[in-house]
Amino acid sequence: MRIATVVVAFLIPASALLAAEPPMDPAALKVHLMEITKVVAVMGMDGPSNDFKDDGDPDTLQIVFLDKKSDGPSRVSPDGEVIFLYKASDKEQSKLIDQAFDLRVARRLSGS
Repeated sequence: MRIATVVVAFLIPASALLAAEPPMDPAALKVHLMEITKVVAVMGMDGPSNDFKDDGDPDTLQIVFLDKKSDGPSRVSPDGEVIFLYKASDKEQSKLIDQAFDLRVARRLSGS
């Protein structure tokens, strides 16, 4: 009986580690990233949007709400870590979120 208990104890951590591996299929990876990503809202930013420094955490998506039109249009940073929004419609917000996750998937699949 003890041997069976020990074997099960070793199998559980191994299967848990395998389940934690992100999928390599782009569509599945995108869903996985959407499930594990934390969203952080940034409001009332000081200075121009071009000077904004992201938090450097690949597991967060920062959404920066722009107050001034001069901060530029709604857009996604090249690495998909930050979405800048200036009076964006729901449809545009959805498009930008999708674009951000597409960039994140491409980055993960390329290994960078």
